[in-house]
Formats: sequence, structure tokens, C-alpha cells
Amino acid sequence: MSGADEPGLLATVVGQRGDLSGVKALLAEGGIVERPVVDLRASARRHGLRAGQVRRLLAVRELARRWHIPADSAAPAITSPREALLQFQDLRASPKECFAVLYLNTRNQPVGCEKVAVGGLNVAALQPREVFGPALTFGAAAVILAHNHPSGDPTPSPEDLAVTRHLQEAGRLLGVEVLDHLVICSERFRSLRESGAL
Repeated sequence: MSGADEPGLLATVVGQRGDLSGVKALLAEGGIVERPVVDLRASARRHGLRAGQVRRLLAVRELARRWHIPADSAAPAITSPREALLQFQDLRASPKECFAVLYLNTRNQPVGCEKVAVGGLNVAALQPREVFGPALTFGAAAVILAHNHPSGDPTPSPEDLAVTRHLQEAGRLLGVEVLDHLVICSERFRSLRESGAL
């Protein structure tokens, strides 16, 4: 776990109020998911978390461990837009426009998922480096693009179609295939590949 807002998020989940120095110190040690339960429990108690808070912390750890997408052959392949949609569930409820990218290996297994733009989103201004930069880090062979329409209408705009074509061409040059682009709303979504726009 990392990021400026995570102490507050973790404090909310475990029920910590007021001074967050203990939660911050725990996060600074890193490895919430990877550390052995005994070690994490001892560290949490050392940083002032009470027994009930430690239990909630361990429950969060277990959920994160179960939901973690492994970057190896154990990860299930993405074979349909609906399976891809499951990787972008947080976009469905977001009141802000977000553009996210799912990175896949040569077997179409997820190796990473990144939000590359949040809020005040101008899809037409999205640069290929923002989308494909992480692909190099993850060693991705393909990507699935996704962004949300908080308006509730998943119909792709002309700008959505234009940026998809632009990113598809950039992907070809880099050797990273753009498999699909999902436009997501709270109740509906549209696959540009299924609709024939990709």
C-alpha cells in the first residue's frame, strides 16, 4: 500500500480516530499483504492499535490477499469484455471521470491495472506515454482501455473514438495491442470492440 490518502483510508477501516501517527508508522513499514500475520499483528499492537482494530486490519489484509491479481500463470485470462469489466468496478461508482488501463501478458492474463487520468478528463488530450509507459514496466503485450461516463450514458463520443484509434496506432508502433476500450457507467457499459468501433 502506498499513497497520500492511505493512512486515512486504513484509519477509517480499522476505526482509528484522531492521531494517525500509529497507522502512518505501520504503513511506512510496508508489506501489509505480504507480511506474516504474526508479524503484522505484533507491529500493529506496537504502534498502538487495539485488539479490535488489529482484527479489522487482519480482515482487510485477508481481503486484499484474496483480491490481489497475481502477475504469474495463476491469473485467469481475460476472454471477454464482461471479464474485463470486473477489473474496472471502481469506475462504475466514480463521480469523476477516470481513464484506466488493464495491462495483460501474452496469455491475456492481468499483470497490472492503472488509472492514468482522474477528474477533469479530456480524453482527446490523453497522451500515449501515459497509457503505454506502465506497459513497459509491467512487460505487457496488450492493454484494455476503460473510462467512465458519470452521466450514465455509455455511448462513446467522437473524441472517445478518435483517442481509441490514436492509441491503437501508438500501440502498434510499440508492439502493444489495444484489445478493447470500455465506456463504463453505473448500470451499463459499452465495448468498442463488440460494437465494431475497434
